[in-house]
Amino acid sequence: MSKLPKSFLLRKGQTIVFDGDSATSRRTQPSLDTWPLLDLLNWRITWADEFARLLFCLRPDLNLKFHNAAVGGSIMRGMLERFDKFVAPHKPDWLLITDGGNDSARKIPMRQYASDCEQYVARAGKLGARVVFLTFQPCVGMPAEKKNKYNLRMKYYKALAGIVRSHGGMHVDVGPTLQKKAGQLYAQSTFHTIYSDGGHYNAIGSLIIAGAVLKALGFQLI
Repeated sequence: MSKLPKSFLLRKGQTIVFDGDSATSRRTQPSLDTWPLLDLLNWRITWADEFARLLFCLRPDLNLKFHNAAVGGSIMRGMLERFDKFVAPHKPDWLLITDGGNDSARKIPMRQYASDCEQYVARAGKLGARVVFLTFQPCVGMPAEKKNKYNLRMKYYKALAGIVRSHGGMHVDVGPTLQKKAGQLYAQSTFHTIYSDGGHYNAIGSLIIAGAVLKALGFQLI
């Protein structure tokens, strides 16, 4: 792995905020509900929760703070509109985000999407936050109808990734790691899926993603 710039090294006492769509939090508006099914099927735990757990356990010396501002069903316009209420008050040193799936599904015009993304990332920059944008891709076990939606989604991923990088942020594509691990697990047993409902990730997928992001940020798990 190439050496990360000093600006992408976690430091003691920093604050990490997660934002985005249901890939980062399955809770939905208007009340950020506690849908019982999320608890019963362990769907409420996402990669963001596993990421925080692993750093809490493996790097207690860093004394990091974590906040999850993501809301299921979000598009970038919604993230932008709630930024001052959900994100800014935490004064994040790091802002780890997911987005693009709902924008593509709702066919948000690319010009509008790019403008919203530019405003969001610029606003994060004014807070001094380092932005890390995660992208995914279809893996074994995903139904064909969901895979077909990814062709359009990739265009939105590419747009946001470019904007994040142009502002000095980082794009982390966890797709290759997910594909490799999902294939190995599925080869052992078809029960070893990384998905909860065919599109969102279960506890296995969430742990793989968390590990991939930690590795991208220079951490090796014990």
